[in-house]
Amino acid sequence: MSRRYTYAQPDPLSFMVTVIAMQIVGAVCVIIGIVMNIDPVGFNERIMGKVVKSAVKPLAGLRLPLGGSLMAIGIINLYCSLTITSGDALKSILLATAVGAIVIAATVISAKLRGFSDGIPPIPIAVLSILTAICLYASLIA
Repeated sequence: MSRRYTYAQPDPLSFMVTVIAMQIVGAVCVIIGIVMNIDPVGFNERIMGKVVKSAVKPLAGLRLPLGGSLMAIGIINLYCSLTITSGDALKSILLATAVGAIVIAATVISAKLRGFSDGIPPIPIAVLSILTAICLYASLIA
């Protein structure tokens, strides 16, 4: 007598939502990282306004590794979305990406709270909030 084993098949729609979310988050992170590295001075001015002349180069120097870090997060998401076939693994990576985006947003906000900046830049907070929402939706709800 042979036994039949049945395995739960992953929901293809849920898997596709997860893959698309990873690709959206990855592409956005790579594009923002490239822009940060191509024109760090202009990027800083768009975020913070005019900067004191003596601080332009040091701020641009700090913007480069931030852009590189964003590109790395984006490339990891893009690579994993194309190579990993386990929906649970993809959801775990998306959840970790959401936590990372929350930590980055918290550090941006903490600059104002700790007195290092005059205000909270709205564009980075908006982008990070949207990326976090996409990651959380795809990892927890889809």
